[in-house]
Amino acid sequence: MNNFLLVLTAVTAVSLSGCGPAVEPATDTPAGSTPATAAPTPDVAPGIPRLAAQGASASAFVPAGWRLEQAVEGDISRDGVPDLAFVLRRTDPQKIISREGLPDSNINPRILAVALGGEGGFRLAGQNHALFPERDADMLHMDDPFDTGLSLANGVLTLELNLFMSMGGGSTGPYQFHFRQQDGAVKLIGYDHTNVERMSGATTAVSVNFLTGRRTDTTGRIDSATETTVASRTTVKPLPLDQVGDGFSFEYDRLTPHTP
Repeated sequence: MNNFLLVLTAVTAVSLSGCGPAVEPATDTPAGSTPATAAPTPDVAPGIPRLAAQGASASAFVPAGWRLEQAVEGDISRDGVPDLAFVLRRTDPQKIISREGLPDSNINPRILAVALGGEGGFRLAGQNHALFPERDADMLHMDDPFDTGLSLANGVLTLELNLFMSMGGGSTGPYQFHFRQQDGAVKLIGYDHTNVERMSGATTAVSVNFLTGRRTDTTGRIDSATETTVASRTTVKPLPLDQVGDGFSFEYDRLTPHTP
């Protein structure tokens, strides 16, 4: 009987040894939580990546499939430390379209970015891809709107775009967007646009200073030195870089309510 009890006890111990909860290796992860993983940074828009948060130079911010098109240096934050502004362009070969008898047309998108200088390099302060007018295969008659028109002087970053169509449009002229670090962010502080109607010769120009609230509208003709200028006021404040839309359809009239 004693032998039977000993055998029964041993069999019971063996059968129960696999029924208990598995012992997990010790980790630093709190109970009920999952280990942290490096989640991919979401794109700003389809096909437009969110740039790196910091880098040692403009080249360090260039993501795969893009190239550095232009970079300028200056003190946009007015703190005595050099800052960077640069334009990136995607390198998708399918966006380079052959045109018979004409140079190839590159309709790849661009990104304007600003990075502020500091200890250890530069910190991304803002980016914008919408400013550059979109072009597609049906708009090859529009010249490339950007031709390294980026400058940074006296603490102000200026991006210049130019509208010219070889056919299908009679308006032509430059658009200038002026930015600086304002109230802790890179913001649009000024806007200038001059338009020439090639068929009629009529000219119009608008200049808006979002810091002072001053706006001027000038009309004239290319065949006359006489111009008419009307000054007015605006109540709209500087606009953050990432909120400025298509440069060729920038609705300054809607953004700048004014009274003579």
